[in-house]
Amino acid sequence: MNVVYGAPVRSTHYRYALELFLAGMLHSFVTGVSRFATHAALPEIGDKLVRADLIQNLYLASLKVGMPRLISDELAHDSKLFIDYSCGTQLSGADLFMFYNGCGLDTARRFEKQGGVNVVELVNSHVLVQEEILRDEYQRLLLPWRPFHLRETRRRVLEYEVADQIVVPSEFVRRGFIQKGYSAEKLIKIPYRVNSVNGGSNACADLENTKDVFRILYVGSVSPRKGVRYLIEAFSKIRHARKELWIIGPLGTPSGLEDLFIPEGVIFKGPLKGQELQSAYQRASLFCLPTIEDGFGIVLGEALAYGLPIVATTNSGAEDLMTHDREGVITGIRDPEALCSAFERAIQDPEWFGFIRENARLRSMELQSNPTSSGVVESLNAIVHNSRIR
Repeated sequence: MNVVYGAPVRSTHYRYALELFLAGMLHSFVTGVSRFATHAALPEIGDKLVRADLIQNLYLASLKVGMPRLISDELAHDSKLFIDYSCGTQLSGADLFMFYNGCGLDTARRFEKQGGVNVVELVNSHVLVQEEILRDEYQRLLLPWRPFHLRETRRRVLEYEVADQIVVPSEFVRRGFIQKGYSAEKLIKIPYRVNSVNGGSNACADLENTKDVFRILYVGSVSPRKGVRYLIEAFSKIRHARKELWIIGPLGTPSGLEDLFIPEGVIFKGPLKGQELQSAYQRASLFCLPTIEDGFGIVLGEALAYGLPIVATTNSGAEDLMTHDREGVITGIRDPEALCSAFERAIQDPEWFGFIRENARLRSMELQSNPTSSGVVESLNAIVHNSRIR
């Protein structure tokens, strides 16, 4: 089988491309990642890499010089169209076309007529589910709502229709598609792999660092989408003499915190990388992802890799990594009371807290036991096999 794979960013897509190459399945990998970006190279796949970063470079430049958002949004959309066009030049000799949602409609339509198999890959929910959730959140916070890019939204929905299969990263995303009327048979779930951390088991969270302080860690952007305000509201209710909430990541505009009182103990640390980020994980009591909408929170895997118990929402992909009340707690969205209840149980019930910490460590080891496979190769082989049977 020969696969043409198109994606605009690095993320998990470089890993998938490498896995396909090692399996002898990669026909070409068309990427919008700027050739000037850090870690842009993927020398392991040789001439299978096709750069489609021309408009992406213009988009990045528009952000750097502070052009109006309308211009940047158009360039971001046009960059995906260019990736789509570039994928179309690679179809000769291919059996399957897999593409990131928004980057493959025209190529998929053409490939369908040629008898090829199309697979659209998502990292977030159905685009209309995303928009519904976020519009509701902005209205709740009395923030001005700006709809998604209309033409890109239309293209994404049409891609769901033209695709033979839809690859989703979590049960949360899968449920959203089923609620929108898609058949379960069209959906293939491939949760993201948990990466190992430098230092292995020695990198796990240090209990001595949290002996006298209850420290909650959040890693990600601070925006309405991420639900950080509900985490802060929950933190303010915790009864503990020494409590801290470390928020690591950039402050968005809007942040969703504009009218919120920030209590003592909340520490905004900004973006951290490398040893500083590792140290933050190691010094935390537990990790919280209060997100309103995340197809699959990769930071959840990072937290588990450090042996941290997790408190996360149903809209985070957490249920594909952990079990409620075993490695942590899964709550509904926008529920500071439920978050606070989980935190206070961890404080007041040391036996239960020790139980979930140990289970988080064991779950981390289990998830990292197969570090080379994400399941994408097996899934695509099954898709092509089933299409031939039909």
